[in-house]
Amino acid sequence: MVIDGDVLFKLVKHKNQGPCTMKIGDASYEVDSIDLTYSEIPVTKPTTRGGVYFSDKMAFKVKAKTSDLAVTKVLSKTMLGPNQDFEKILFLTEIQAGMKKKKLIIFTNLTSYVQKSSSLELNLVVVGTELFD
Repeated sequence: MVIDGDVLFKLVKHKNQGPCTMKIGDASYEVDSIDLTYSEIPVTKPTTRGGVYFSDKMAFKVKAKTSDLAVTKVLSKTMLGPNQDFEKILFLTEIQAGMKKKKLIIFTNLTSYVQKSSSLELNLVVVGTELFD
Protein backbone atom coordinates (compact mmCIF):
# COMPACT_ATOMS: atom_id res chain seq x y z
CA MET A 1 0.00 0.00 0.00
CA VAL A 2 1.38 3.41 -0.98
CA ILE A 3 1.21 6.67 0.97
CA ASP A 4 0.85 9.81 -1.17
CA GLY A 5 3.02 12.11 0.94
CA ASP A 6 2.33 15.16 -1.24
CA VAL A 7 -1.43 14.94 -0.63
CA LEU A 8 -1.01 14.27 3.08
CA PHE A 9 1.48 17.11 3.55
CA LYS A 10 -1.08 19.49 1.96
CA LEU A 11 -3.72 18.25 4.41
CA VAL A 12 -1.32 18.73 7.34
CA LYS A 13 -0.44 22.24 6.16
CA HIS A 14 -4.02 23.38 5.54
CA LYS A 15 -5.58 21.57 8.53
CA ASN A 16 -8.18 19.73 6.47
CA GLN A 17 -11.51 20.32 8.19
CA GLY A 18 -13.85 19.02 5.49
CA PRO A 19 -16.52 16.41 6.18
CA CYS A 20 -15.08 12.98 6.84
CA THR A 21 -16.50 9.49 7.29
CA MET A 22 -14.78 6.61 9.05
CA LYS A 23 -15.35 3.13 7.67
CA ILE A 24 -14.64 -0.11 9.52
CA GLY A 25 -15.60 -3.20 7.58
CA ASP A 26 -19.06 -2.56 6.13
CA ALA A 27 -20.07 0.03 8.73
CA SER A 28 -19.66 3.81 8.42
CA TYR A 29 -19.36 6.34 11.24
CA GLU A 30 -19.43 10.13 11.17
CA VAL A 31 -16.25 11.85 12.34
CA ASP A 32 -16.63 15.03 14.41
CA SER A 33 -13.04 16.17 13.89
CA ILE A 34 -9.85 14.87 12.37
CA ASP A 35 -6.29 16.09 12.81
CA LEU A 36 -3.48 14.86 10.57
CA THR A 37 0.15 15.29 11.63
CA TYR A 38 3.59 14.17 10.51
CA SER A 39 5.76 13.39 13.50
CA GLU A 40 8.25 11.05 15.11
CA ILE A 41 7.18 7.68 16.38
CA PRO A 42 8.83 5.78 19.24
CA VAL A 43 11.29 3.66 17.24
CA THR A 44 15.02 4.23 16.93
CA LYS A 45 15.29 2.76 13.44
CA PRO A 46 12.92 1.69 10.66
CA THR A 47 11.18 -1.49 11.80
CA THR A 48 8.19 -3.75 11.29
CA ARG A 49 5.62 -3.01 14.00
CA GLY A 50 4.14 -6.14 15.51
CA GLY A 51 5.10 -8.04 12.35
CA VAL A 52 2.18 -6.29 10.65
CA TYR A 53 3.21 -2.99 9.11
CA PHE A 54 6.49 -1.23 8.37
CA SER A 55 7.25 1.92 10.30
CA ASP A 56 9.92 4.50 9.67
CA LYS A 57 11.10 6.97 12.33
CA MET A 58 8.57 9.54 11.07
CA ALA A 59 4.96 8.81 10.20
CA PHE A 60 1.67 10.44 9.31
CA LYS A 61 -0.72 10.14 12.24
CA VAL A 62 -4.44 10.75 12.53
CA LYS A 63 -6.30 11.82 15.65
CA ALA A 64 -10.02 11.43 15.05
CA LYS A 65 -12.91 12.22 17.35
CA THR A 66 -16.39 10.79 17.00
CA SER A 67 -19.51 10.98 19.11
CA ASP A 68 -20.87 7.82 17.46
CA LEU A 69 -20.31 5.38 20.31
CA ALA A 70 -21.53 2.45 18.20
CA VAL A 71 -17.96 2.21 16.91
CA THR A 72 -16.83 0.78 20.27
CA LYS A 73 -18.40 -2.57 19.32
CA VAL A 74 -15.97 -3.07 16.43
CA LEU A 75 -12.76 -1.47 17.71
CA SER A 76 -11.43 -4.70 19.25
CA LYS A 77 -11.23 -6.17 15.72
CA THR A 78 -8.98 -3.34 14.59
CA MET A 79 -6.18 -3.54 17.16
CA LEU A 80 -3.18 -5.81 17.27
CA GLY A 81 -3.14 -7.87 20.42
CA PRO A 82 -6.45 -9.65 20.46
CA ASN A 83 -5.99 -10.18 16.70
CA GLN A 84 -3.10 -11.36 14.59
CA ASP A 85 -3.88 -8.80 11.90
CA PHE A 86 -4.94 -5.20 12.01
CA GLU A 87 -8.22 -4.45 10.30
CA LYS A 88 -7.71 -1.20 8.45
CA ILE A 89 -9.82 1.80 9.35
CA LEU A 90 -10.61 3.99 6.35
CA PHE A 91 -11.26 7.73 6.36
CA LEU A 92 -13.17 9.01 3.34
CA THR A 93 -13.07 12.69 2.45
CA GLU A 94 -12.80 15.05 -0.53
CA ILE A 95 -9.94 17.37 -1.38
CA GLN A 96 -9.46 20.12 -3.92
CA ALA A 97 -7.00 18.98 -6.59
CA GLY A 98 -6.52 21.76 -9.12
CA MET A 99 -9.92 22.86 -10.35
CA LYS A 100 -11.86 19.79 -9.26
CA LYS A 101 -12.67 17.85 -6.14
CA LYS A 102 -11.28 14.36 -5.77
CA LYS A 103 -12.15 11.64 -3.31
CA LEU A 104 -9.43 10.59 -0.89
CA ILE A 105 -9.29 7.41 1.15
CA ILE A 106 -6.79 7.34 3.99
CA PHE A 107 -6.01 3.81 5.21
CA THR A 108 -4.99 3.64 8.87
CA ASN A 109 -4.19 1.26 11.71
CA LEU A 110 -5.49 1.99 15.18
CA THR A 111 -2.74 2.41 17.79
CA SER A 112 -4.90 3.50 20.76
CA TYR A 113 -8.19 5.08 21.73
CA VAL A 114 -9.72 6.88 24.69
CA GLN A 115 -13.41 6.52 25.43
CA LYS A 116 -15.14 9.41 27.15
CA SER A 117 -18.76 9.61 28.26
CA SER A 118 -19.97 11.15 25.00
CA SER A 119 -17.16 10.58 22.51
CA LEU A 120 -14.16 8.54 21.41
CA GLU A 121 -10.71 9.81 20.49
CA LEU A 122 -8.81 7.49 18.19
CA ASN A 123 -5.08 7.62 17.50
CA LEU A 124 -4.03 6.01 14.26
CA VAL A 125 -1.05 5.70 11.94
CA VAL A 126 -1.48 6.14 8.17
CA VAL A 127 -0.53 3.07 6.14
CA GLY A 128 -1.82 4.10 2.70
CA THR A 129 -3.82 6.52 0.57
CA GLU A 130 -5.92 6.34 -2.56
CA LEU A 131 -6.97 9.38 -4.59
CA PHE A 132 -9.60 9.14 -7.36
CA ASP A 133 -12.26 11.10 -9.25
